[in-house]
Amino acid sequence: MLYETSHALAKVLFKLYFNLTILGVENVPKEGGFIVAPNHKSGLDIPIVGRALPRKMYTLAKEELFKNKLIAWYFKRMGGIPLKRNFADIESLRLAINTLKEGKPLLMFPEGTRTESDRLGMPKKGFIFISYKAKAQILPTGIAGTDTALPKKGGFPKPKHIVITFGKPIKVWEKFDPRDKNFYEDAARYVMEEIGKCIEISKERL
Repeated sequence: MLYETSHALAKVLFKLYFNLTILGVENVPKEGGFIVAPNHKSGLDIPIVGRALPRKMYTLAKEELFKNKLIAWYFKRMGGIPLKRNFADIESLRLAINTLKEGKPLLMFPEGTRTESDRLGMPKKGFIFISYKAKAQILPTGIAGTDTALPKKGGFPKPKHIVITFGKPIKVWEKFDPRDKNFYEDAARYVMEEIGKCIEISKERL
């Protein structure tokens, strides 16, 4: 109920305020768990992806976002999963894999954190590991406009046009050989290339 209400409000707000354009919805898997993998340049990225995705989204996010009790209460009910950064968090990995195995969409930012560069940051390998272990497809996603609507340094969101593009889902364990020692690096690099293509499509529609 809370998720549906928030999603409905976001649908109206983001269309009116950001003129949100959504492309490639037909590429979103209609069933089963999958990883939504977008670029990350703004605090608006999570709600934008959540609004654009036609299915309820779960989010693996830094644990700092859960420090405030009220925000933690809301975020967990919206599908938030706390992640401890900078060291192996077995519990969060387990939760992420189980979430996907339960057939739920999971948002993960391959870059790990927001970037201010025009180029994509270096991808982490964790999202490939989770995808492979859960046998969950990765949905490359490109967002354009959130960095001008709400830059990394913050401030009040500006009414700038935002475009999000969903690419074709990828099964990394079929595209690359998991037995290869470069499996994680090659798979991550390929997914980032596909994300880059989605970003270019989004930029063309700004």
